Amino acid sequence: MIRRPQKAVRRAALPVACVLAMSIGAAAAQDDAVSRANQMAYQLAMKCYVASGVARGDNLDAGNTEYANIFEADARKAFDLAVKLGNVLGYSGSRQNQDFGMAEAQELPRFVKDKAYLKQTLATCKAAGAI
Repeated sequence: MIRRPQKAVRRAALPVACVLAMSIGAAAAQDDAVSRANQMAYQLAMKCYVASGVARGDNLDAGNTEYANIFEADARKAFDLAVKLGNVLGYSGSRQNQDFGMAEAQELPRFVKDKAYLKQTLATCKAAGAI
């Protein structure tokens, strides 16, 4: 008689194990989605940092110190955001420095040559709250 309850416990354990496995799988998928979202925000914040720096320089060259100061503050905000996101993602300081360097190398020439792209990027950064 003892065996029958054990079989019932084993049978009940299987559906419970399946439910637990599914919930763990769902949590892992959610964690992956959050990680991807943080990575995208990290990359955008770096791009916004570079764009704000270029806009600052352009305004200084044009003698618009008021706007240059605004873009400098935007660049600092984007920089701080990127560093915070990098920390959340578990990136070391040297990794973050490399990523900033890569963002500058990729985006700076394009921002300097294509002012429409710069303006569009700044609008995207503003809408995303990165600046």
